[in-house]
Amino acid sequence: MKIELRGVQETLLIPLIARATETKCTNPRIKDDKAVEIVSKIEYDFGKFDKKMSQEGVIARTMILDRETQDFVNQHQDAVCISLGCGLDTRYHRIRHNQVQWYNLDFPEVISLRKKLLCENTNVHFIGKSALDMRWADMVAAEGREVLIIMEGLLMYFTEAEAIQLFDMIRNHFPKCTMLVEIMNPFIARHSKQHDTVKKTDAVFRWGIRSGKAMENLCEGPHFVREWNLFDELRDRGPGFWLAGKLPFIRNINNKIVKLVAQ
Repeated sequence: MKIELRGVQETLLIPLIARATETKCTNPRIKDDKAVEIVSKIEYDFGKFDKKMSQEGVIARTMILDRETQDFVNQHQDAVCISLGCGLDTRYHRIRHNQVQWYNLDFPEVISLRKKLLCENTNVHFIGKSALDMRWADMVAAEGREVLIIMEGLLMYFTEAEAIQLFDMIRNHFPKCTMLVEIMNPFIARHSKQHDTVKKTDAVFRWGIRSGKAMENLCEGPHFVREWNLFDELRDRGPGFWLAGKLPFIRNINNKIVKLVAQ
């Protein structure tokens, strides 16, 4: 299948190929057979995204988000999980669950592609809307259920004003929810063209924030619970990653996963 994606939408292929590549390793840290299957169906030059730093970063964040999502689902077996800016994410297929309702949301053209490669069912729903078009919230059946909202590889493509707008809309529609949010440091956000894989696309980072605690100060409602630095998952990936994770400046500018809870 030939595909043509531009700008931010093309970046959805970066985590896809990273997960597929990791799955085919001798001792994979994650197992994503769906990603391997999807890559085999797409005619695209994935070689340009074969970069060590992005590969490791994607797998680190995937491990954190998979683990925390699984923990949430274990505690709330009939939860509603919402993946904003889902791209070709396959987390639903990696999570052990029975009654979870899963909503994947992205631009209409991305969802159109997704429907050609992945299937909806009674538990999995696709919504073709921008995350900033809050009409999507009315399509989520969440009454009486615990809600988990995942933002992976999303906020760095928003402006600060758009990020605040999104969190305000979430607060109004889901006053009680848990959020797992990937954040990018402002220093990295200013250097899109130096990023090893994003520079291969037309996408541009637009915003960054220094910490999860700063997220709490930015957005009314949710409170900061904890954050994970991606280096925390890379300690055993060689001396370079171990050392980088020990150097304060390098560690501080690395991406983080933040847990926020609104009650």
